[in-house]
Amino acid sequence: MKNFTALLTALALASAVPAELASAASIEITSTIQSSLDKTIAGATQTQANKINSLYTEFLTLQKQEQDWDSKINTLHNRNKDTSAELSKQAKEIDSAKLAKLEEEITRTRARHQPLLSQYAALNKQIEAARLLNSKSLSALLRIQAAAMKIPVQLARIDISAKVKASQAAKDKASKATKKIRSSLNDIDPINVQIKAKQGAFKTIQNSLSPIWSSFKQGAKKEDTNAVQSSLTSMISLSRQMNAEKESIFKLETKISDALIAIKAQIP
Repeated sequence: MKNFTALLTALALASAVPAELASAASIEITSTIQSSLDKTIAGATQTQANKINSLYTEFLTLQKQEQDWDSKINTLHNRNKDTSAELSKQAKEIDSAKLAKLEEEITRTRARHQPLLSQYAALNKQIEAARLLNSKSLSALLRIQAAAMKIPVQLARIDISAKVKASQAAKDKASKATKKIRSSLNDIDPINVQIKAKQGAFKTIQNSLSPIWSSFKQGAKKEDTNAVQSSLTSMISLSRQMNAEKESIFKLETKISDALIAIKAQIP
């Protein structure tokens, strides 16, 4: 019996909830509970003592598995959360350096051609003024100058237009890529809804476990072997269901992780 008690104590210590998960704990094996259970087992028949020992060991193992699932889920969930935030940020910044460079090229191109365009615009105003003054000779001279500038002006405008079109095309491409990333991130929302549903199901089972755990403690305190065995049997059944929900949540978080990896591959 002493060896078995030592085993139970070791399992209880192994199943201690990590600090970051402590708030989620609903079961705590205190020394008082352990002492009451030891007395209950000591007063039971050998067959029933063996059964209670087996059930209690299984229950502690299931508790440890639940906490292991919590640790895995929390780690993966936090990683998914960080990855999703980073991808959302990257989606906003797609080709930002390229777009900035293209805008700079537009500014430089306009600045380079501005003297010519300004001169051409001023010349056309002079031509209009000469026409109003009915100065045919001046008008003819100015028109000759304007004709000489026409092709360079057209080339300058074409150059500026090409830069603007290139910039707009790049913006459209980046915008399309950003929308695609955001759409893919939004596609993860239904999985999060499933996770919340699983969390709700887990909470319902957990709430069902609470009164049975109280019955177990009372049974152990009264050294009622039948009550202890019955409570342990029910707690094991519920713990299995809780672990099944935790496993489902982990699989859904894994599904999100895989989706985020695929989304990351879409970013240029």
